[in-house]
Amino acid sequence: MPPSRIAIPVNQPFPWQQTLAYLHWRCTPGLEAIEDDRYTRRTAAGLVSVQYDSAQGCLLCELHAASRVSVLFDTGCNIAAVHRALAACPILGPRMHLVPGLRTPGCWDPFELCLRVILGQQVSVKAAATFMRRLAEVSPNFVPEEIAQADLSSIGIPERRTQTLRSIAQAAADKSLNLQSWKDAAVTLRKISGIGPWTIDYLAIRLGRDPDAFPESDLGLLRAAGLTNPRALLRKAEQWRPYRAYAAMYLWTVQPLPDAVML
Repeated sequence: MPPSRIAIPVNQPFPWQQTLAYLHWRCTPGLEAIEDDRYTRRTAAGLVSVQYDSAQGCLLCELHAASRVSVLFDTGCNIAAVHRALAACPILGPRMHLVPGLRTPGCWDPFELCLRVILGQQVSVKAAATFMRRLAEVSPNFVPEEIAQADLSSIGIPERRTQTLRSIAQAAADKSLNLQSWKDAAVTLRKISGIGPWTIDYLAIRLGRDPDAFPESDLGLLRAAGLTNPRALLRKAEQWRPYRAYAAMYLWTVQPLPDAVML
């Protein structure tokens, strides 16, 4: 292996293909891509390329990117503990049987993730990806100062959501939003109009790295759990503590087959 690259051990099992599939529609346009069975990221230090070596059970990437890659792919996930907490559930067990080891992805850049989550409010994943691509045409490197001052009408989102984008960009630009500390960031984000509980809970999973965060109002989670009431889902999710975020990932991404065997 070239000295500029490093092997990062990954707790097994690790569903690489499913992880790439989840990230595919959530990549930051122009900066991230999923292609040729690898994840790539354009950075100031050069292109980062992440591949999975299944024989060795490790991720291969540039040395300088190791810490970010570890967070993005949740390499240190305590798979055994998650399994013990979730596998006995009739809703989650079949999903875990089909895709063992599913992770909660982190993010490469906190500000980009905040933008993506705001654009994803109340729309499909595909629509959010389209909006993010249009935003990239306005500010290719997603610079807070540019977004705060730019004409965002070309994105095609409601004016209220446009204002939320401007507000978070301005907060990032003037440093009142500290995205290096989730505890501090969450306090600031809650004060921004247009950022509600769902947004905070989703960001708590991917940015805050809270294994127990759970956006109970999410329509996808409600449908997957066969429920219509967020309060009912929240009660159901009590049995999934302290790994409700992992439960959410399974509900979002894995559809069990009718004859799936429950662990």
